Amino acid sequence: MKIAVLTDSGSNYYNENINREGLYCVSLQVITFEKGLRDGQEISSVETYQLIEKGLMLKTSGPIVQDVMEVVQKIKKDGYDSVYCVNITNGLSSTIATVKMVVEQEGLSYFGIDCYTTARVQLECAMKAREMFNQGHSVNEVQTVLQQMINHSITFVIPTDMKHLQRGGRLTPMAAKLAGLLKITPILYLNQETEGRIESYKKVRTMKKAMNSVVEHLLEKKIDSTYKICIAHVLAKETAVEMANLLSSKIPNLDMYIVDLVSVVGVHTGLGCLALQYVKK
Repeated sequence: MKIAVLTDSGSNYYNENINREGLYCVSLQVITFEKGLRDGQEISSVETYQLIEKGLMLKTSGPIVQDVMEVVQKIKKDGYDSVYCVNITNGLSSTIATVKMVVEQEGLSYFGIDCYTTARVQLECAMKAREMFNQGHSVNEVQTVLQQMINHSITFVIPTDMKHLQRGGRLTPMAAKLAGLLKITPILYLNQETEGRIESYKKVRTMKKAMNSVVEHLLEKKIDSTYKICIAHVLAKETAVEMANLLSSKIPNLDMYIVDLVSVVGVHTGLGCLALQYVKK
């Protein structure tokens, strides 16, 4: 059995210029008023956020079925008879079902796992799967290791633009107005516990308090250098750096980096959003 690994642009595969033999990717879509654009191929995260800056309300969607078919056909042509898929969680998208359908229609064996999030956790799982298959590990062994990684991961999202959330239908006008008046900063999260759906973690008054709350969580969970930390932002690099500095002052020797937040999340949370993910290596 020769196994390919397939992920999608929710992992930030294209924006981070990932290129590994046997690791394939299909683009999700950023939807403008005019058309759908292939995330990471036809439009980058930064370009997406520049459109939001101009006042456009964008949407996101799963991959074009024809695109998935073409990638799976390439996988077949490259000599693989099975596909192990690490796609954006079912809690955010129907991509897993679409990819499974196409893989099976093309006559290949489908294996996969729900990472219960997207972005760096998804990418780490996909790259680990590829590494393990290269080393000769079985699907069951890969599944066990990835599940352990997922069990020890979380995604925090801290949006700051309540009006954007209102326009996108994620807050009622009254809730958005109240949040603005009270200067509420919501902390959202998703992981296996939420089954990949974004839920409320805590509500605080300022971004600084929100960052401190996230750091407190990491301290409680004893997060250290055995974890990968990703701090992501939507055109808020200074805030991301502030968060990184705060973390470094509390937890030494972290394996941490800063990146633009993936479009499939940032489109919905708006400008100024800060996110943090950790996953066990």
